[in-house]
Amino acid sequence: MASEATQKRPLLQRVPKIRFGSPSPQNAQPSPVATYYLILVPAVFLALFGLLMGFSASAVTNIAQGVNPYVPFVKTLGIALLALAAAVGATLIPPRVWRALAPLLFVIGLALQGAVFFVGISEGGNTNWLPIPGTGQVIQPSEFLKLATCLMLGRMLSMKTTDLNNWKQVVLFGLAPVLVAMAAVMVGGDMGTMLIFVGIGFGALWVAGVPGKWFGMMAVAGGALAVLLVVVSPSRTRRVLEFLPGFGTPPDPSAPTQTDHGLWALGAGGLTGLGPGASREKWNYLREAHTDFILAIVGEEFGLIGTLTLLALLGLLIYGALRLASNAQSRFISISAGGIATWLTLQGLLNIGTVTGLAPVIGVPFPLVSYGGSSFLFTAMAIGVLLSFARNEAGMRKTGRFSTETAGRDPRRTRAPRRPQRYASDTTTKNPPTVPPVIGSVGKRPRPISRPLPTESRGWNLDNETNKPEAS
Repeated sequence: MASEATQKRPLLQRVPKIRFGSPSPQNAQPSPVATYYLILVPAVFLALFGLLMGFSASAVTNIAQGVNPYVPFVKTLGIALLALAAAVGATLIPPRVWRALAPLLFVIGLALQGAVFFVGISEGGNTNWLPIPGTGQVIQPSEFLKLATCLMLGRMLSMKTTDLNNWKQVVLFGLAPVLVAMAAVMVGGDMGTMLIFVGIGFGALWVAGVPGKWFGMMAVAGGALAVLLVVVSPSRTRRVLEFLPGFGTPPDPSAPTQTDHGLWALGAGGLTGLGPGASREKWNYLREAHTDFILAIVGEEFGLIGTLTLLALLGLLIYGALRLASNAQSRFISISAGGIATWLTLQGLLNIGTVTGLAPVIGVPFPLVSYGGSSFLFTAMAIGVLLSFARNEAGMRKTGRFSTETAGRDPRRTRAPRRPQRYASDTTTKNPPTVPPVIGSVGKRPRPISRPLPTESRGWNLDNETNKPEAS
């Protein structure tokens, strides 16, 4: 009878399953330490690979302009060191401080983005850069505004007084910050960056637990707004029509577009690529080869294997951020991490779609790989914020040591038995005595009154919030 029942089961159910690691209960949470390294390791490899490819793609352009290619690369290294310092500094700031600073950072981001309207610099049809006085350099404030918006949404949607089932409060605390940020970005005409803010808003609202039926209405309203913004701009209309089948001009080898050159680069790379530095399209054939179309140069020099490796690294980084958002015990951390994860996901997908012809050319860089000081700097800072959240969930202290509550162990497990103390004065108790200690005979040290550890050193739920509500 048992053999007949086995034969009736589908084939996939009869195949033995291999499980790695020790068996764990069904409700066991993922290790917060593993989440920390799932964010850190891919980010480091993406940044290093971005430095390599940025030098490879921009060297030819610099040589054609009569510039030593190593001189601009020194500037790139300086930006990378500044981004590293910003990421480390962001990692050492506790989540409760990020929560307190969120409104101030959001206001600063809006002020800088609004200044683009008065003293902004135009490039590629967009006015989205501010000059840095005395340096001859420019900065893109919308990249900083992305991070500030994620933190602001995390703070507003995690307040105990916010009712996520009340559409008025959702509009006021969830949609209003996103709409204000989108309006500030559209002052400079950068619709590609505005789409990233739309994704940030959707991601934060989804993680917060807003009812799913409202997303359909928001999607319809967002689609109507996108169509309106495309219609009122001739350049956007042209790029969208070129993308739509039947409306664009047929491929012309004598006058290829950027997308044509990007596809040729990917095809020339094959499986293993032409080799580091051997790209042909970067020889002034493919414009923006070191920024928006860096993925095409990666595919040409390192082939399909290199391209898939790059996408796998970005996927691991996004998975680590989503894992942090799913298992964090603080709603502020969950919502903010969800917004950052959506930011990285949508930006990567739009860049891939631009290079492969699956989306219009909208000028969105690949996270941590495309050449660009502002994008690299503030994306690295966002990674530092995620690492700060992950360190808090793992019980790590700012100095790199673990919290005294966890003593270097997994904070999900029970506390280990205390080690015997040599002196009575070195022991601590949870409940301090209500009666002052009495000094006995001469020579005996009094037993001091011990106090419970402060909340900041425990590494848990620093904002004293309740657990996340179940998503509707």
